[in-house]
Amino acid sequence: MKRSQIVGISVFIMFFMNTTIQAQKGIEDGSKYGHGEDSVRCLKNLALCRDRVKINDYMEALAYWRVVFRECPQSSQYIYIDGAKMYNDLIIAEKDPARKEALIDTLMLIYDQRMLYFDQKANILGRKAVDLLRYRKEDIGSVKEAYGYLEESINLLKDKSSIQVISAFMNCTYALFAAGQITDMEVIDNYSLASDIIDYITAENPADEDARKLKENVDMNFITSGAPTCQSLINYFKPGYEEKKTDISYLKKVVTFMATLKCDKDPLYIQASEALYRQEPSAMAAFNLARLFVTMENYNKAEVYYKEAIEKETDPVKKADSYYQLGWITYAKLNNPQAACQFAQQAINYRSGWGEPYILMGDAYLAGKDCFTDDFEKSAIYWAAVDKFIQAKSIDPSVSEKATERIQTYSMYFPDVETIFFYSLKVGDPYKIGCWINENTTVRSR
Repeated sequence: MKRSQIVGISVFIMFFMNTTIQAQKGIEDGSKYGHGEDSVRCLKNLALCRDRVKINDYMEALAYWRVVFRECPQSSQYIYIDGAKMYNDLIIAEKDPARKEALIDTLMLIYDQRMLYFDQKANILGRKAVDLLRYRKEDIGSVKEAYGYLEESINLLKDKSSIQVISAFMNCTYALFAAGQITDMEVIDNYSLASDIIDYITAENPADEDARKLKENVDMNFITSGAPTCQSLINYFKPGYEEKKTDISYLKKVVTFMATLKCDKDPLYIQASEALYRQEPSAMAAFNLARLFVTMENYNKAEVYYKEAIEKETDPVKKADSYYQLGWITYAKLNNPQAACQFAQQAINYRSGWGEPYILMGDAYLAGKDCFTDDFEKSAIYWAAVDKFIQAKSIDPSVSEKATERIQTYSMYFPDVETIFFYSLKVGDPYKIGCWINENTTVRSR
C-alpha cells in the first residue's frame, strides 16, 4: 500500500474516533451541555423548548423538553421550571385517570431531578409537597408522604418558609391526626412551630394580609381539630415547665393556648401567668392575673394584682376600672366596706360620668351599719346610700335600671315621720352621718 493511502486511512480513523469521543451527552459525562454534536443538540432543543413555553405551546415544547430533560439535565433550571409548569397544566386538563396518575408521577420526578442537579432542597421539597397534595389529597398515603417533605422543608428553612408551605403543613397535620396517623402531641408541636413562623412573617411585614388570614385559619382549625384539650396541653407543656419557666416565648404559649381552651383554672396556667408577669410586668398582665384569681376565689391575691395594675397603669380609664374592681372585691368578698368606698372614689376621680362606682359606694354604705349602735343612725345610712344611687342614675343612663331598683328598695327603709320627729328633725333638714361614712345628706321619710 502506498504511503499516501496509509496516511489517508489513518487521518480518517482519527477523525472518526475524535468525533465519536466529542459527541457525548451531558447525562453521560456529567457536563452541563455534553460535548460535540450532543452539546449542539442540547442547546438547540433547550432554546426551542423555551420559545414554545413562552407562547404556551406546550404540546410542541414537550418534544424539545424531553430531549434536554433526558440528555443534559444540568443545562438549565428552566428545564424544571418549565417542566413543572407544563405538567401541572397537562394534569389539570387530563380526563383519563390512569394517564393523569402517570403525569403526576412525572411531575414528582421533575422535582426530584431538580433537587439532584441544582440542590435547593428545602424550597423544592415544599413545592413538590404542595403539588402532591393538590392532586392526591384524598389518598392518606400521599398526604403522609407530603407531610414528610413539608416537615423537612420547614426544618431547613425555619422562619424563611413560605405561607403556602406552612398552610399545607398544617392541613396535613390535621388530616393525619383525624386519620390516627399522628398524636395530639405532634399536632400541638406543629401548631406551635407554625404559629412562631407566621408571627415572624407578620412582624417582618405587618401588611401581609395572607399571613394574617393564614393565622386565623390555622388557629380555628387547631381548636376544632380535637387535638388540643386541657389535658393534652398540660401533658405537652408541663414536662418542660421547670426548665423553661423563665423563657418568655414558652410562657406566652402556655398562657395563650390554655386561655384559648378555657383551661385557666389549672395550676399550670396560674404558674405560667405569674411567671410571665415576673418576666414582663405590665398593667394589663397584672389586671388579667387579678381577674384570674377572682375566678379562683383567691381574693387576697386578686387584691395584690389589682393594686399592681393600678400602680403600673397610665390610662385613666383603665386605672379607674382597676380601682372599681378592687373596690368591688374589697366590699363583696373581703368585707371591708370602708376601703371599698375609698377605691370607688378613686375610680370616680379617674373616670367622670361613670355610674357604677357610685352604686358600689351606696352598697358599701349599707354594709357599714355596724359602725353605729343607735337604730336611727343605722336607718339614716339609707339616705346616704340612696343619694349615691340617685347620683349614679343622673350621670350614667347605662346604670339607670340598676340604680332605680335600689332606690325603690332602700327608700322603704327610711325612718317614718314619727321617728324623725322624735329625734327633733323634720323632712328636708340637713343631716350629717358620722363614722367612716362622713356624708352630708337630707332627712326623708318612707
